[in-house]
Amino acid sequence: MTEKQDRKAFFRELGKYSALGLEMAISVVIGLGVGYYLDRWLGTSPWLTVIWIGIGFAAGVRSLYRAALRSERDLERDEAEKRKPGGE
Repeated sequence: MTEKQDRKAFFRELGKYSALGLEMAISVVIGLGVGYYLDRWLGTSPWLTVIWIGIGFAAGVRSLYRAALRSERDLERDEAEKRKPGGE
């Protein structure tokens, strides 16, 4: 790979992984919003808010886990390509 291709791949990966923190935060905020409005509507404060924050957190952790699996799969594929004849 040329230096320009390496840099492009680096920034692509950087963007992919920097979005994970944002995904986690958005999941929790959406859970908070859903729980808060359900609590206001049903008068069950604070229980649905707590439950939905937990659901949002679980969704964020699931997203992180799936990204880790995807990253591992990509690393294995890259290593296999390097071991092939004619690879880097």
